[in-house]
Amino acid sequence: MALEAARAAEEILALEADEDPLLARIVDMRGFGGRTTGDIAGLGRSRNVGSLMFGSLQPALAELAARLRSSSAAGLEDSVELGDSEAVKAGLACGGSARVAILRLDPLVKAALGEISRRRVVAMATMLSPSIAMLGYRLPGGPLIRGNVSLSEEALAYLDEELGRMLRTRRAESRLVEHSGHLFHLEVFSPPSHIVVVGSSELSAAIVAQFALLGLRASVCDTLEEADRQIQGFGSNDGLVLLSHDHSIGVPLIMALADVPGIYLGALGSRHTQETRRELLEQAGATPGLIDQIHGPVGLDLGSRTPAETAVAIAAEFLAHRSGRDPVPLRGTRGAING
Repeated sequence: MALEAARAAEEILALEADEDPLLARIVDMRGFGGRTTGDIAGLGRSRNVGSLMFGSLQPALAELAARLRSSSAAGLEDSVELGDSEAVKAGLACGGSARVAILRLDPLVKAALGEISRRRVVAMATMLSPSIAMLGYRLPGGPLIRGNVSLSEEALAYLDEELGRMLRTRRAESRLVEHSGHLFHLEVFSPPSHIVVVGSSELSAAIVAQFALLGLRASVCDTLEEADRQIQGFGSNDGLVLLSHDHSIGVPLIMALADVPGIYLGALGSRHTQETRRELLEQAGATPGLIDQIHGPVGLDLGSRTPAETAVAIAAEFLAHRSGRDPVPLRGTRGAING
């Protein structure tokens, strides 16, 4: 079965060494009813973790895995054709062609999977030709973590720049690029966002409804215990919105998320409430950087008055934060208007 990438990565890393696990991904596809790449699977000698395309590619993956294990290569790739009848039987809309690649779990691949398992946004670069190997990965705002593959500094700089550009929107993306006589696969793993709202109210209900319209998950809780449970495993695509003015709840939650890169922290309240929270966070040992990261008062200045309008302002600020954009009118910008 297909698993969310974070869970799949965790389970792949948990496979025993004697399983000789391999990482399987789709790097390009045509057809299949408009499906997109992004799933990952682990191929062990006796058992697998997750699947690609509802398991319809498993026979081809098993053959590819056997070839890789009998060679000294870091990875292999192949194209797999699937007819309409086979695809429909597997639960797909129609047939198509998938280009699949598998990699050995070297230290660099394991490190990237570790970041994905933490629900962080991760961009990976893999060389597909003239040979297959993982080149490196990046987190938002971080440097390119490189492997030992020999590549020119100019090509590495190009990949670093491309991965950085792809990371700015924090959206899942997969593409093939040619540069310096090489073919590369660049992919961003972006976990579904989860926003925890602390404090039940008319506004919290409006926030949940607004995020649902965006296809994002938002949940509401009132106690520190429940909120702490819900933020476990939070990553760089997630967010915390404090509607409650109870600092005995808000301060510990913010401190619990201090080490999550890129997390969205929003807090309702007057400027006096914000200052009190700041003082309590300083007493709790929060760094100036963490305190400055808090969006408080929460939301963009849209002139909102009603709970529904305020929910729009909060959702818009979250989207701008997640995409790394300054919330300004499009007519005053010159870049792409769709991400």
